[in-house]
Amino acid sequence: MKTVKFLLLLTPILYAAQQEIIMENTNFTLSAIPYLGKERILYNYNRLRTNYTLKNGNWYLNFIGDIDNYLGEKYLKSNEYLMLSSLKADIPFAIETSQDYDGGALLGRIHRFNIGYSDDKQHVVFGLQKISMGVGRIWTPTDLFNPRDPLALEPDQIFPVYAFSYSYALGQTTEAMGVVSQRQDKSYKYAARIKGHAGFADAALDLFESNDAQMIGYELEGDLSDTGIEWRSEGGYFKDKIEQKNFFECIVGIDYGFQNGITAALEWLHTTHTYPLVAFYEISDSSLSNNRFTSSDYIGTSLDYNFNLLLEGSVSMIYNPPNHGLFAAPLLSYTIDDDTSISLGAMLYHGNEQNEFGILDNRYYLKVKKTF
Repeated sequence: MKTVKFLLLLTPILYAAQQEIIMENTNFTLSAIPYLGKERILYNYNRLRTNYTLKNGNWYLNFIGDIDNYLGEKYLKSNEYLMLSSLKADIPFAIETSQDYDGGALLGRIHRFNIGYSDDKQHVVFGLQKISMGVGRIWTPTDLFNPRDPLALEPDQIFPVYAFSYSYALGQTTEAMGVVSQRQDKSYKYAARIKGHAGFADAALDLFESNDAQMIGYELEGDLSDTGIEWRSEGGYFKDKIEQKNFFECIVGIDYGFQNGITAALEWLHTTHTYPLVAFYEISDSSLSNNRFTSSDYIGTSLDYNFNLLLEGSVSMIYNPPNHGLFAAPLLSYTIDDDTSISLGAMLYHGNEQNEFGILDNRYYLKVKKTF
């Protein structure tokens, strides 16, 4: 908790009239067969989030805290819940606490807590934060700090890292960034990136080093000959120090917004090294845990369509050509007012026991979100 105490000591320096508090409550009611379970059950998950920001000139302090509540005795006894609750942020101190009660569990968690400085030239952040790397929409292989999981219920709900990050504008279109992050075992992750405009696209060179992984990567993002199609690619050469394996992994994708309101994205992932399913659980705390796949190729796509100002539909899909595995996540959302929305969604899986999709069962959910 040294970081928390340090940030609190700096609060008086940042104290000013510019304060903002946003409360957000998200509730899921889910129907699922938990991982390795045999019967379909109904359970409820609720997250109350507080987002507090304090600004004074170029300085700011940001705190995001969650209170999570799980309700459903059968789900709390499932292997899935035990596995998910064992996952912790890769930082050297605890940021959550929990309390079980009859038929439920209550958890408190610090989601983000950092102090920062930003001006026209530089951006400095210290504390619990998200390090943004990569340009992918579905997969981000170059992001070895906060990679998103496209198979998760909420892919963008990502653990923080305990880090110092510094970005400096070398010119109008060129920026350099460095990151130092301390891990749970007190070792460190290091990363550096230089990004600029290469004429045909925005390009970046990424470097990463830790006690279990190395990476030399790239990022590319641009427009395809003024057609309105945005293209992107990222990837690199990786060294898995745990398994002593070297491999290349990349994604290539395009986005396009049609005049009828449909926005489409297509992305292909390729890796030269695959892992057995057991590797996902034996060494899940590795820096490369989200870079492990059971097949060499995947195709991902997403479609979004606004039926009107209040009703929106979307679907995301991932197809595994070698094993014919398929994951689909349709979602239909209705905006009740400026602060309230309700959604119906599903997570559908098809495949065999040799890939990520065949070991999971379909789940369906109702989501209600309220901001105040």
